[in-house]
Amino acid sequence: MTDRSKKIRRRRLVALTAFAGVVASGCGADTQVVARPDANGEIVINMDEFSYSIDLIELHPGEEVTFVLVNQGTNEHEFMIGRNLQHTSEGYPNAFEHDFFETTTPMVDPPSAGMNMGAMDMGGMDMGGDGHDAGGDMPADGSMDMAPDGHTGEGDGGMDMAPDGHTGEGDGGMDMGGDSHSGFMVQRKPGEVARITLTVPDDVLGEWQIGCFRGRGSHWDAGMRARLIVTEA
Repeated sequence: MTDRSKKIRRRRLVALTAFAGVVASGCGADTQVVARPDANGEIVINMDEFSYSIDLIELHPGEEVTFVLVNQGTNEHEFMIGRNLQHTSEGYPNAFEHDFFETTTPMVDPPSAGMNMGAMDMGGMDMGGDGHDAGGDMPADGSMDMAPDGHTGEGDGGMDMAPDGHTGEGDGGMDMGGDSHSGFMVQRKPGEVARITLTVPDDVLGEWQIGCFRGRGSHWDAGMRARLIVTEA
């Protein structure tokens, strides 16, 4: 083999090696888990410390979809969808400015897993799912019996507001947050499952964020977030 042939061969090997590196790099970067509703219209989302099992959800207006939330972790987690991340005066992330569910009321199973904090007023709480206020044991005037220590009366179905703003563990209550945030949310304790069913509205086109703001925003900061994009079919 002549010197010229050897040089040409070396150049080809260098070029092929460089090309292989680019391809490998591109494949390695494309690790997103993209989800679409399955044949039953469901998207299963596992929640763990501190992530969702999907990176991106793609939906179309008019589709009926059910998010199946499974808490496989050891902490309580939540599921919120919105736009424009908001922060508290202390600086930690705790809500979205615009709620994905502003113009629709999803069905939640079990209903107690869902809460629409944006709908809370003196008339009671919108628990979502069945269109009724929380529980049959809520006082008729929608008020909550707040004891001097900030807790509701025991056994009256009220919410136990602990000093840190969270409800008492093991009582099935919802996290009101000392970092309480507005918007529709679904919360699940370890081992619990919830289903959120809705028909995708026509007015939610574009990109949204999914997040968990538990622990004064520490779950979000740790990476418990994903994206949702709604496009025309």
